[in-house]
Amino acid sequence: MKKLLFLVLICLMASILMADANIIQSLEDDDDLSVGDRFIFNIRAPYSLTEVEIPDTLTNFTVYHKERIVEAGIPAWFRLTIVPILPGYHTFPELRALPTSHQNPEAWTDRFRVNIIPVRAQTDTTLVDIKPPVRYPFQFPIWVYLVLAGAFVLSLLIFIITLFIKPQKIEEAPVESTPVYEKPAHWELAIKRLDELIESQLVYQGKIAQHHFLLADIQRHFMQQEYRIAALEMTSSEIREAMRRIGIARSGEINLFFGFCDRAKFAKHIPTPEETHAMESWLREYLMGFELIAARRILDTPRGEMHAQVR
Repeated sequence: MKKLLFLVLICLMASILMADANIIQSLEDDDDLSVGDRFIFNIRAPYSLTEVEIPDTLTNFTVYHKERIVEAGIPAWFRLTIVPILPGYHTFPELRALPTSHQNPEAWTDRFRVNIIPVRAQTDTTLVDIKPPVRYPFQFPIWVYLVLAGAFVLSLLIFIITLFIKPQKIEEAPVESTPVYEKPAHWELAIKRLDELIESQLVYQGKIAQHHFLLADIQRHFMQQEYRIAALEMTSSEIREAMRRIGIARSGEINLFFGFCDRAKFAKHIPTPEETHAMESWLREYLMGFELIAARRILDTPRGEMHAQVR
């Protein structure tokens, strides 16, 4: 049993010695070092290295820069830039170097000592003159900053005063608003023209054809404005086809109305005053129906929205 343990220890020591023997290390610029100087620590191996671990317990030195060097035909190696931060003799600890391939063993660098020369002797108590502060580019004299600060404070005071002291408002004469007149609806204009036609008494003057021409013209004007069809330029049959195409309500009654007026205009038919009055009453009732439609739409429209044109 003792022989077995002895053989295991020998194998472990041999592997450690072989791992250490793989590292090739060198120093550069390590002569006459002072606090804050830099020197180079090169770490090489016969195989490529992937990482060099810096211990957290490093206190007397700081690794300023760690660079992995990759060159053609040469295994990757590391260059460390080290800065001593304390004077005296100090030992740089061993570092662990990890290989790129797992087939190669890990290796450790050797410890080394360096002498850091103090900048001043410990017995030197001579006071050193402090250099005056360096002026930055575009740095102004101190009085410029004082003037700017005073101007800022003055502006702030003026702003506060104007904020709390409100000037008296000058009462302006009220501007007379121009009254806004709503444009009458199409059915209102048509009823107005119908009343004017009835008051003209053309029927009782014997102007039957003219009266019925104007009566049909009132309906044509209304349809052209309300339904946007060229009713003034259409014949009665063309108006009948247009009403069928766009689906106008009560189109049968409208056709009878135009047929009655056409007979009085072109067929020399002389209707009785009662028949003419009946057509006038029908036209008035037809137009007043649009007033009910407009009122119903106004009641159904939410408050604040523009009322759509009644059709």
